[in-house]
Amino acid sequence: MARTNDETRLADLVATPRPAGSRPAFTMILPTSPQVPTPNREFLLETPTEGVSHIATVAKLAGWRVKIRDLRMGEDFEDACCDAALRGGVLAMPTFIDSFPVNMKIAARVRELNPDIITIIGGALVSSIPEPLIKALKPDYTVLGEGEATLLELLDHIEAGKSTADAVNIAGLALFDGEKVIFTPKRPQLMDLDVLPIPDLFLFPSVQQNPEIPELGITTSRGCYGRCSFCFLNMHKLSYKSPERFEREVADFVAKHNIKYFYVNDLTFTSDLRRTYKICDVLKKHDITWTCSTRVERIQPELLAYMHKSGCRDIWYGVESVDQKVLDLADKATKVEEIEFAVAETVKAGIKVAANLIVGLPGESEESLRKMMDFCRKSEVIPISIKYLTPFPGTKIFDMAVERGYITDPLTYLDTLAERKVNDPNDAIINLTDLPDETLRKAFAELLEIRAERLKGFIM
Repeated sequence: MARTNDETRLADLVATPRPAGSRPAFTMILPTSPQVPTPNREFLLETPTEGVSHIATVAKLAGWRVKIRDLRMGEDFEDACCDAALRGGVLAMPTFIDSFPVNMKIAARVRELNPDIITIIGGALVSSIPEPLIKALKPDYTVLGEGEATLLELLDHIEAGKSTADAVNIAGLALFDGEKVIFTPKRPQLMDLDVLPIPDLFLFPSVQQNPEIPELGITTSRGCYGRCSFCFLNMHKLSYKSPERFEREVADFVAKHNIKYFYVNDLTFTSDLRRTYKICDVLKKHDITWTCSTRVERIQPELLAYMHKSGCRDIWYGVESVDQKVLDLADKATKVEEIEFAVAETVKAGIKVAANLIVGLPGESEESLRKMMDFCRKSEVIPISIKYLTPFPGTKIFDMAVERGYITDPLTYLDTLAERKVNDPNDAIINLTDLPDETLRKAFAELLEIRAERLKGFIM
């Protein structure tokens, strides 16, 4: 398949970067995360994040003077904001599901120090709920969806001294004119991920201080074929890095950062089984221990055996529920039998099974909760991530919560999202079931007991 103009432009940039530091300053400030991380994934809040890595690397290859200030790693807020303001040029910020309050503080402080700085925001949160977020943050430019190709075109626009109003023909943007949000044409998704640059992790201050990164999150694909009612998809089609491109990335990371373990953060690692085998070969070749996330529908015993031999130590399955009615109402397109088969065969293959569970999906009943608890008791699954149902913006569940009056002010709700916690029985509940809150909390507490038992002495 021939490459699109966007894909060709990115590939050309990777092949022939522009002179280093020949363009203005580009400062990216990563907001802190108040979330309590899921066990054995704590490192994801302390290591380079892939989306930010790609964006920063594209800006660097485009000749901009890129600097990352990472508040997640304890960098001083005031110092970071003063630095961005002093450097001028562009302030860029990712928006995470829990970052809205900090995004607001960063934007306000940097603008106070330098009213002329150009602000760009992007990320899954603003892509899922653009209008209220943009009106609150008032950025000059908002990148919606996949960001690399849009950013490259936008940076050229900014360097040329063109106005915000002149950006209406740049696809993939939202612009705020002071009263309303203007959406430019939607930008097609990149289908050939081989055009992306291998991220320059040395852009992160923590890596500059210590190049070794024993554990890192990485992806081999984008998107998902599922359409679950509770999940927001920033990219609706599945796109892939080729195994050859993935190997170049792994080899680069291992050589520069002495990486021993990858969390392969694809939404569906087993979406293309022929390719999955090849990805396993790459990880085995570089003697990597690894974990992946995936759905249960395409699991095969022979594949699991191959994954185990190539270094896979655990699989995180999106189980959510083991009641067919609840699964169907959530548009999971999964059968309970498929869950049971995947878990049993994964254990047989010698791979640990971690399950993501949601308490309180529509249709939840005392019977469905009992099925979940019995399943966790009787199988060897580790209920690693237990959450009350959280209506994420951009999902059917969010629309349902709005219709029922649970969410009346989107910005107030975004503030509460920053306080939500995984594996916390006292977390807030937006109850879309016919059960009392106390019944949900009791089931949650029992699941936590099972989790504690399974995690004793267990290291993933």
